[in-house]
Amino acid sequence: MVLYHLCWIGNHFGLIVNTQTLYGTAFIIWQRSICMSFIVISGFCFSFGKRHLKYGLILSAIGACITLLTIFFVPDLKIIFGILTFLGSAMMITIPVDKAYKSAGEISTPVKMVMLIISIFLFIFTYRINRGYVGLPYIFQIDVPQSIYRGYAATYLGFMQPGFFSADYFSVIPWYFLYICGYMLNKLVMGSNMSHRFMTKSIPGIRFVGRHSLLIYLIHPVILFLVFYTACFTAN
Repeated sequence: MVLYHLCWIGNHFGLIVNTQTLYGTAFIIWQRSICMSFIVISGFCFSFGKRHLKYGLILSAIGACITLLTIFFVPDLKIIFGILTFLGSAMMITIPVDKAYKSAGEISTPVKMVMLIISIFLFIFTYRINRGYVGLPYIFQIDVPQSIYRGYAATYLGFMQPGFFSADYFSVIPWYFLYICGYMLNKLVMGSNMSHRFMTKSIPGIRFVGRHSLLIYLIHPVILFLVFYTACFTAN
């Protein structure tokens, strides 16, 4: 993610990676793999945490601050309904989902697997809802009524209104289904001997990054922006 943002911000200043490369197929696949793994890992970690409402509100508040800062200071890179806003929402939405899951009692592995498959299917099925349709790629598509695609509330949910722009946009649909994929992966793998051995190992550096991931996420774009801005200012 840091390396991708290095390329993205560098492109904005015209210093590294040309626009054609940045929006080419390889970079798009790279960017999608980063954000998808980011969301899956976040969903996976939900069951490790506590005080989900508190931290969901904190993430949403930080997301709102980023929106205001980018609108006022870098409007051409404004972020509305970005990844932190989504993760805060996903965390809070999962609170009742988690309670329902726990109240169901012991759930067998095959049922957990079915729930994971359903989550994956729903993510794929709704993946292009921002563009006005749902369906399975290369098989069929169903157009969603365009009358729904109006206003910021609809855009937040996934029905992106015409003309909307955000440099970082993650709507509730389809991305929440991917978040739930991570949640269900946790239920499938945790408790096994292999997971126990993995969780008790301490890899140098990884624990630190994991504990400070939010701080790293917030600080690194600012540092990169200042470095490139300074480089441009010095060159001129």
